Amino acid sequence: MNQTVKDRIYAFLEQRDTGVHADVLAYEALGLHGAHGSIADKVVRAAIDDDPRFVCDRSGMWYLRPPGQGKTLREVSFFCFGLIPSADAEVYALAGRKVQMGARETLFPPVQVRRGDREGILDSYAEGVRDAIPAGFQWSRMRRDLNRLSRLMMDKDVVDSGICLFRLGRHFFPDVRLHSVEDLASAMGMSFVSDRGAEGEASLQADILLHLLERCEGVGLNTIEAVTAALYPDPIPIHFDAYAFDEAFLSSLPELPGVYIMRDREGGVIYVGKAVNLRRRVGSYFARRSERPEKTQQILDRIWSMEVETVGSELEALLLESKLIALCQPEFNTQLDVHKRDVELGNLKNIVLILPSAEQECVELFCVVDSMSFAQVRARKDLHDWEAVERTLHEFYFFAELESDLETGDSFEILKSWMVAKRDAINWLDMDRSGSPENALRIVREYVQQCEDEDWEKVSWRV
Repeated sequence: MNQTVKDRIYAFLEQRDTGVHADVLAYEALGLHGAHGSIADKVVRAAIDDDPRFVCDRSGMWYLRPPGQGKTLREVSFFCFGLIPSADAEVYALAGRKVQMGARETLFPPVQVRRGDREGILDSYAEGVRDAIPAGFQWSRMRRDLNRLSRLMMDKDVVDSGICLFRLGRHFFPDVRLHSVEDLASAMGMSFVSDRGAEGEASLQADILLHLLERCEGVGLNTIEAVTAALYPDPIPIHFDAYAFDEAFLSSLPELPGVYIMRDREGGVIYVGKAVNLRRRVGSYFARRSERPEKTQQILDRIWSMEVETVGSELEALLLESKLIALCQPEFNTQLDVHKRDVELGNLKNIVLILPSAEQECVELFCVVDSMSFAQVRARKDLHDWEAVERTLHEFYFFAELESDLETGDSFEILKSWMVAKRDAINWLDMDRSGSPENALRIVREYVQQCEDEDWEKVSWRV
């Protein structure tokens, strides 16, 4: 019988008395002779796929997790956390509950944890979880938040791999949308209170875990290894010989905003999507995963070729995506109004958004007129075309009648929704509050010129 990738790593670590670096695992266990450093670490983490049987410490050494190994579910202790941020972003309420099926439980009363405190507040939690398997609804997120605190307070991580209640719940309730721990509790017929605090959160997650473990026993999953195998199956392989492109094409995609167009063998457009980072977004479809959403798998079964078009910003990608969907009517673009929201601009009526352009020497001006329409104007950073741009802005904002065609309808609704969501992170000018026409145009001109020497992340102004 062929060993899986995780089985080979497990068998290799089982024979070692000490931890092993990812370089050694990649070479000795996986047979990858060219993987070193961060590449080896990424390969090993992808192969392990958050399997709770494996632990990696802060020095990068991999071990087998001692608790639960070779034991039944009833012989293992589990630790559930409740971590609730307060109004002060620096302070958290933390509580814990250590449980074992059919045995007494241990409650860890709630404490106030402040970032940077070094008074040993987390010591009891670190000790409590040492001989237990941690668990949480979104375990990866919980692990990240807990370890951020513990590194500030104890200079070390307190948890690593654990049981993800979301995955466990989805295993038993595949047709239920589990957006939150409350959704999972409702699917199981369990009652809960909304304002439950850290102690209530830890207790709710522990109760859910115990009920799910009983379900595991009911279907013959009696050990941690059996549960792990059910929750973390080996990744589904991608066979690039079924496509007109290969992995090199995916690696060559630009890390820029844009849209991607997927076609079938007949050349028909089956899906259009937008991306802030084309390489990362398109690559996510073909990443090695143990399971994929049904829609993603259907697209992978149909796609033959793909093309991309880069733009300057996420907004421009959204607008282009919307136009292409309306033009091509792709089979898998079913949520046509996903980027539109019922929002208003408030007292903002005439606005100029200043965003990056796909043309390196230019910026894009999105000119909102009377809160009803907009036009996109490209301006050179060196101002060689400024007279033409200035005439256009004069017409939009300071003439009685407009002669230019402006965009309305769905495109304007998308722009409006995007601006309301991003208004604190983008550069824009309220033309109605900038004084005289000359002053407004001077501010826009100076900003466009300033973009030539500044990174977009460093420039921030409002009027």
